[in-house]
Amino acid sequence: MAASWILGPSPKQLDSEMVEVIRQLFLDQTGEIYIPESVKTLPIPEWSGNLLLLDENKMIRGVMWAKPFKEDTVRVVAFAIDSDYQGIGLGNQAWNLLVDAAKLEGRNFIQLEVRGDNNFAIEFYKKRGLNIVQDLVGYYSSGIGYMMRGQI
Repeated sequence: MAASWILGPSPKQLDSEMVEVIRQLFLDQTGEIYIPESVKTLPIPEWSGNLLLLDENKMIRGVMWAKPFKEDTVRVVAFAIDSDYQGIGLGNQAWNLLVDAAKLEGRNFIQLEVRGDNNFAIEFYKKRGLNIVQDLVGYYSSGIGYMMRGQI
């Protein structure tokens, strides 16, 4: 399966079909339900840390949405890859592109929130230097979450 990361538009610029694909991706990969307005109003600017994963037919198969946060940090708002495209290095590619973009912006840290039962994601982030810095009770409808942060 061929797929590649491209620079993505701000969510507010997505058409309704793209929003629906992303909503379904979030539901499938995180169990979280978003209404279209929630996707379109995510505060993701156009910058080199805003990525979409497209397959050979230009269908969205993943998102890496992050934003500059505070003066030294980038916050990952959403990172999801279609299960058919997991385990082949695409998550690592997106992470490396994000780290490069963050460094170009003069950022030294990455911060994100993750569901407490998402062991695969937690291990992925730990391998990249992030640590759990705070429990997030009530953040996710499905249970506890964690704030993770690390230096890049």
